[in-house]
Amino acid sequence: MRFRKDLGDLTDLKKSIKENGLIHPVVVDSKGNLIAGARRSQACKELGIEPVCRVVDFDNPQQAEIDENICRKDFTPREIYEISKYYHDNFSKQGKRDSNGDGNGSNGGNGSNGNFVQNQNEVKTEQKPIKIVAKIVGKSVGTVSKLNQIYESEATQPGIDLDTEAISIDEAYQRVKKAEKWEANRKKQEELRKKYRFQERTDEEWREFRERQKQESRIESERWKREREHDRARYLILKTIIEQGYKQASRRLHPDLGGSDEEMHRLQEAKAELFKYANDRYKGL
Repeated sequence: MRFRKDLGDLTDLKKSIKENGLIHPVVVDSKGNLIAGARRSQACKELGIEPVCRVVDFDNPQQAEIDENICRKDFTPREIYEISKYYHDNFSKQGKRDSNGDGNGSNGGNGSNGNFVQNQNEVKTEQKPIKIVAKIVGKSVGTVSKLNQIYESEATQPGIDLDTEAISIDEAYQRVKKAEKWEANRKKQEELRKKYRFQERTDEEWREFRERQKQESRIESERWKREREHDRARYLILKTIIEQGYKQASRRLHPDLGGSDEEMHRLQEAKAELFKYANDRYKGL
């Protein structure tokens, strides 16, 4: 009375067993009834390999089957990063990796076991390493990306705090981005000091210089805003002129008022071209 009936695609599992051997033995009871490892057993059968079996008698074999498939420990954040790094390194060395698995993992584990392929034509849908890893560990691509940035950052403390579960992935990521922003600003200020040779000047002189910079930035920002306002005014005026010109001309060229269809059509095309010019000239207003 086993629950699992559909064994799925065994291609990846057979490849793993062929290359690494049977990592997890098949579990049977003393009567020879299969408890755990139906996919492993079938994969070995198709490979012509005698599976390694472990004999255990369970009071509730059906519950044992359920527990064997669901009672697993998830990968830690750092373990996910290490897996991502492994896939990234092998991706660049061995070619793309096909993640078309059955979702049941390799040799008894959870997740999809992608296969590296040398021939790029064998990959029907291009898969980046991060997408493969996300599928394997059951996380989103965004989460795996955040973990990569956390553990590869020069700011190591957020990663350490994440390892101890003191903070969440999102909080660690925000701390890393904040630390990187602070470091980038520090380097920028250091470059300014070198550029203007302020190393030997007083802190007061340096503060005055920074205040001048802020003032210049505010002036530039205000100038930009004024220019945008002027451009918007010009844009509205130009649209009004086009509309008024069109109305005046249509009174003469409309077929019902003595004009012709051809003349009216050319007038409409001219209006459309003028509006296109106005929109392109003042794009974003």
